[in-house]
Amino acid sequence: LREENPNLLVLDAGDTIHGLPIITVSRGEAMINLMNEIGFDAMAPGNHDFNYGYDRLVELNEIAEFPILAANVIKEDGTMDLEEYIIKEIDELKIGIFGLATEESKYKSNPKNTEGVNIVDPVAKAEEMVQKLKEEEVDMIIALVHIGVDDESVPKSIDIAEKVEGIDLIVDGHSHTTYEEGKLIGDTLLVQTGNYLENIGIV
Repeated sequence: LREENPNLLVLDAGDTIHGLPIITVSRGEAMINLMNEIGFDAMAPGNHDFNYGYDRLVELNEIAEFPILAANVIKEDGTMDLEEYIIKEIDELKIGIFGLATEESKYKSNPKNTEGVNIVDPVAKAEEMVQKLKEEEVDMIIALVHIGVDDESVPKSIDIAEKVEGIDLIVDGHSHTTYEEGKLIGDTLLVQTGNYLENIGIV
């Protein structure tokens, strides 16, 4: 795809660094090394990306040649280890990308894995990120999120699309949903590609 078009962003919506034995035995590092080779631009942390503990996720972020974006993952002392957003300049376009983790990470990974860390309301944080990125005068805003569209999830990524104006594209994970053509909600396109790299989504 990069050979076809150099103006390519490669994004991952989480639950990436846990699963197969080769990944688990290296506590996620083998997957990060693969993603470095592929040339990912950013990922958002899924609940299973906390499975080795928060400190390990921060270590893997240091190994990664791309940022793990999580605007709503904030330590109890108010500091942050993971970046909120990045701005990529592609062919004279400024593209703002911010990341969000599901609040369900607090209990869908062992609670010990997020001790000392708050995962705050993704809707409120999305509104804040859109304002910050508008002040940066970006041409496009992408929310890279691990939120999902499951009925039991509160909020869902659909809620973010409905409640937060100004997001052009939401790249979502968590609910293992496949939107063949994406789902247009107002002016926001929501995309999700199923699970286990069965598909690669192209927007």
